[in-house]
Amino acid sequence: MLGFLSTMMFAFLALFPILNPPAMAPVFIQLTAGIKDSQRNHLAALIGFYTFLFLTSLLLVGGWLLKLLGISIPVIAIAGGLLLFHSAWHMLNKDPKMSESEKAELQTYMLDKAFFPLTLPVTAGPGAMAVTLSLVPRGPIWHPQTLLNFLAVTCGIALAAATIFIFYRYSANVIRRLGNTGAATISQVSAFILLAIGVQIVWGGLRELIRTL
Repeated sequence: MLGFLSTMMFAFLALFPILNPPAMAPVFIQLTAGIKDSQRNHLAALIGFYTFLFLTSLLLVGGWLLKLLGISIPVIAIAGGLLLFHSAWHMLNKDPKMSESEKAELQTYMLDKAFFPLTLPVTAGPGAMAVTLSLVPRGPIWHPQTLLNFLAVTCGIALAAATIFIFYRYSANVIRRLGNTGAATISQVSAFILLAIGVQIVWGGLRELIRTL
């Protein structure tokens, strides 16, 4: 049970900073400024659900394809960790996740575009995809421990998707109470956690490769 919870929380902590709901909540409010509160709440639920569905499908199908094709999981882990490190570095330097032109273009996409582009790539972009692939469990596909690890990572994805819904659903109230300083602080803490997790994932991949030498 302890191992299951550890794997689940690691997956959640790896995904939460790159999904970064606290930083994306103001963007979500801006993009949905022209719709009713009830529609915005429904859209938040859809984005959270689609994020879970997309990343879980990527974990299962993408992970099994990598195993079947013989592509090295440690190599994917290193690539994902480096991408995390790169994203975290830009977040710490306060580089915007979306350009102003992209924000203006997305103003026309609402409920009928909940999956694309509001879920993919705005919420769950290439970084989240790389992290999900780096979380694919090691070991034989049908081994009970491997299947249990798949379940643990899936639960971690569910937790991350739930935070997207919570922040998007209650973003207006949360941001109003936190203010710009509070939101920026949460974003910077998330970026630092992301930086550390990126290093951890890279080291895990390198360690696996070194063992095969």
